[in-house]
Amino acid sequence: MPWDNGLLPEQRLAASHTGSHARMLAGPGTGKTLTLTRHVCFLVENQHVNPGNIFALTFTRAAARELRQRVDAELNANSLPKVSTLHSFSLRQLLRNARRISELPQPLRIADDWEERNIILEDLKAILGLGHINEARSLLNELSADWQSLTAEEAGWERRFPSPEFLGAWREHREIYGYTLRSELVYQLKKALEHYGNFDLEAPIQYLLVDEYQDLNRCDLAVVHQIASRGVELYIAGDDDQSIYGFRKAHPEGIRRFPRDYTGACDLSLEVCKRCDEEILNLGLFVARQDTRRIEKAIRAERGRQGGEVGLIRFRNQSEEAFGITRICHHLISTHGLQPDGILILLRSDHNAAFSNPLREQITVAGIPVTAATEATIPLDEVEGRSLLAFMRLAVNLEDNLAWRTLFQVWCDGIGSGAVSAVYDIARRQGGSFAQALLAAHNDPNILPSVHRTRVPGAIQRVLDRLHELFPDSSLRDYSTMDDLMNVIRQAALVVIPSEEKREAVLCELGRTAQMAQTVSLKEIIRATEVTSEDIEQEIQLGKVNILTMHKAKGLTAEAVVITAGEDQYIPGRAQGDAIEDERRLLYVSLTRARHHLFVTYCDSRTGLQRYTGRDSGRSARSLTRFLTDSPYTPVDGMAFVNRLEQENA
Repeated sequence: MPWDNGLLPEQRLAASHTGSHARMLAGPGTGKTLTLTRHVCFLVENQHVNPGNIFALTFTRAAARELRQRVDAELNANSLPKVSTLHSFSLRQLLRNARRISELPQPLRIADDWEERNIILEDLKAILGLGHINEARSLLNELSADWQSLTAEEAGWERRFPSPEFLGAWREHREIYGYTLRSELVYQLKKALEHYGNFDLEAPIQYLLVDEYQDLNRCDLAVVHQIASRGVELYIAGDDDQSIYGFRKAHPEGIRRFPRDYTGACDLSLEVCKRCDEEILNLGLFVARQDTRRIEKAIRAERGRQGGEVGLIRFRNQSEEAFGITRICHHLISTHGLQPDGILILLRSDHNAAFSNPLREQITVAGIPVTAATEATIPLDEVEGRSLLAFMRLAVNLEDNLAWRTLFQVWCDGIGSGAVSAVYDIARRQGGSFAQALLAAHNDPNILPSVHRTRVPGAIQRVLDRLHELFPDSSLRDYSTMDDLMNVIRQAALVVIPSEEKREAVLCELGRTAQMAQTVSLKEIIRATEVTSEDIEQEIQLGKVNILTMHKAKGLTAEAVVITAGEDQYIPGRAQGDAIEDERRLLYVSLTRARHHLFVTYCDSRTGLQRYTGRDSGRSARSLTRFLTDSPYTPVDGMAFVNRLEQENA
């Protein structure tokens, strides 16, 4: 298929650009991913660029997978460009240059979210004598934010950090347990690119594509700039109106100032929205244009997409709201012929399922299939999944410190914090790692305090015996196929995870990870799990109405969208300063997920658990979000609206 087949003129112009850096501004539904895909095809087919010299960076694994699949389908070639998230790219480059980097514990091992929460933060809380784990989390989040915003590079930063004691405890802990935090990966790559003249990227990069450029923070932007300075042609795509990740210091000014940062860069734009009907797009733009600092950009609905159903619906309380949303779903399915998975219900937040549970109960009673994925449920974070993953890690590296600690915590009975602290103290005194101290204690129990000399060596032996049972063969080799690799993991899972339901969930997650990483080795699938939690976007479940948080909906499209709890107490909620603009952009992104039907519901009051959520917690009174109060749409009474739907359905 020719690289420009079926493209609009504006898409063809953008896809065929070469010869200078370029910024492609692409609003919702304008075909950004299609144009990026065809830009790659243009470089390969028309400019005869070696695909191995083209790299593409995306914000999430889901986006990386989609772009990779599209390019693969279009090119149908043996050699393909490298498409990955920035975190995965950073990890690969740091691994490639590990011998050059003395600042990080070796071998490079990334602590995942579970290990950060259940080992690192708990230990730091105990070491520092903090009253609550949230104190440790707050300090670690501040450290991560300082990396992302590059505050950590300012003169006197360590003196200004809220707790120098925390920095000291964390540095000692990471050395003994031998880990690197995922939140520092990009920062460590930035430093390495600056500090090592012989830092070796995995391939000569001629062209670098960066998707969702508006979501990059200052550290991310610095890495891209370092790579571009090596004679790489940069092609970035995004939309400052859709920058919604302020919690990770996303920096929308990066895409706004791109022409100033890269002199001579070409400005490209996509203007035709092929997703939203006109009324839906107009409401979204009403919200977006409230930001006076945004880049003014032309965007219009595709010809033939006039109209669209939009409603601001006011209910007295959350019971009426849940009933009303259920009737809206029934109406969309029975009258408009939508499938349940064509409906998205979006929430700003859902702590303890306070909002999703009432909705899910009402919709289920109505006989409509529904699922809520507002809080992450990861099979590998359950006890059984953690145990299997830890054994897999030890099969790859017997001195994986966090894997040993995990098994002591979730698999070995009778090994408490006292025994763990005793081993930690040995490692600290001897200047070694936790695993080295463990294995030394296995050979000579006398180095342990007398109270632990029997139980700890016994636990170590049980782990070693089970490890040999699960992975008796060499686990560092590549298997012939991905199926062979998964068969080995399945046999181990049969032993470690008795529950068939839990076992299949874990194997499904590992299989998906192996597929995304395109790996046939145990070592590489382990590596892939270390960055799997970087995803924010959520894939919908087919055949069901999907209830998601607004952040997880980015990248998704639905025939109908219901934004519930659209109140000022939640949007912008407690946000202040620049964070209010993040909330406004988040609403814009959520509104523009809809193709044909868009409803925003809100309540006059909330009671029960919902009363204690959002800004003004404890007060029942609620009001429509400030971002919609002056919109062209007048709110309608919810029960009157539902009654009209009932009459239409009759």
